[in-house]
Amino acid sequence: MNLKIDVELSSVFQTAHLPASFSVEIERGEATIRGLLQHLAGQWGEKIRPLLFEEGGDAVLSGLMVMVNDRTFTGTALKQQTVDLHSGDKVSLLYFVSGG
Repeated sequence: MNLKIDVELSSVFQTAHLPASFSVEIERGEATIRGLLQHLAGQWGEKIRPLLFEEGGDAVLSGLMVMVNDRTFTGTALKQQTVDLHSGDKVSLLYFVSGG
């Protein structure tokens, strides 16, 4: 059974001409944040891969921030834990912004 996940992308992703929001269906076996990111990389290839993963690998970029409903995870935290997704979850992909 596939799970439906709603995805929102920050403006950084708009530079790659990707939609601002969309829904994807992923298999229960890939229903983790990492699985979703792999699914997106498989769908959009090199348009999105450099925005998600470190160069030449599958490690999530440290500067990526992933919000799942009301929980926030950094790329660094995602390297250390698996976060399960559920049907109907809303996932937002953002980047840390510094400055003042």
